[in-house]
Amino acid sequence: MVHECFHLPGQMVEWYNQAPPVALYVATQIHTSPQAFGKIMSTIKPRHAVAYHFFNEESTRYAIYEGVREVYDGPLSMATDMMVWNITKGKITERMAVSPDNAWSVPGSKPPPVGEPDQVPYQLSKETEAGAWDVSDAEGEMVKGFMKKYNLDPKMMKK
Repeated sequence: MVHECFHLPGQMVEWYNQAPPVALYVATQIHTSPQAFGKIMSTIKPRHAVAYHFFNEESTRYAIYEGVREVYDGPLSMATDMMVWNITKGKITERMAVSPDNAWSVPGSKPPPVGEPDQVPYQLSKETEAGAWDVSDAEGEMVKGFMKKYNLDPKMMKK
């Protein structure tokens, strides 16, 4: 099962220079947090889970991995460029090809916007929203700690 697994909100603040309310919204409402990814994989129990769509490098991968492992203990790959899987009935083998170095984005000519999540236009259809999983139990402690650290109002998480 290949599924998106995004950065933690604290990583969005530190590495993407996002305002804490925006970071929390993006990391838990627009994308799939590591804990939510773990809940999904624990529920469907795939032969092998593949987490992708995060910057898989030394400063971020271990916290993302630990977030997934809070909820999921099955076979797992933390995908990166040029990662290859050979899948047969008997086994799944992960291997790597040669890949160029990754680089974080560079600061733009002006600072990132500081806004509230409700200023971001909602883009999900009613059909997509109806299929959304409630993962608040899996990511609750991480979200609570992040909100406390950045003194965020819990009301901002209401849809």
